[in-house]
Amino acid sequence: MKRLVGALVIACVLAGCDSPQRTVDRLHKELADYKASPTDAEQAQIEADLAKLDEQASKLAAQGKTNEAATYRAAADNLRADYRAARMVRALKDAQTAIQTMGETIKDAGKSIGDAFRETPSPTPK
Repeated sequence: MKRLVGALVIACVLAGCDSPQRTVDRLHKELADYKASPTDAEQAQIEADLAKLDEQASKLAAQGKTNEAATYRAAADNLRADYRAARMVRALKDAQTAIQTMGETIKDAGKSIGDAFRETPSPTPK
């Protein structure tokens, strides 16, 4: 019975630990979500998880698990590259939206000015 309880405690502790692979998997999902609909909150979460992955890789290296650490550092580098690309796409879309909005505003202003200078028809005498 004591062994079973001990095994359950160890299993619970291990399940509670966040592995680097779980962080990588979570980052893949977060990046897919961010690419579909980027928000500042998602951006902050991705940055936090990238920092967490770096920390996890450092812990592995400190434990002498250099191959695992190198694997997760390479994964972090690849995820960062994907993230930078997604941020660039977001910036380009934001710029495109701003330009379109500005164009519509200028068009509307031009129409208003044109309407102001258009001759109004003189009233017909009765």
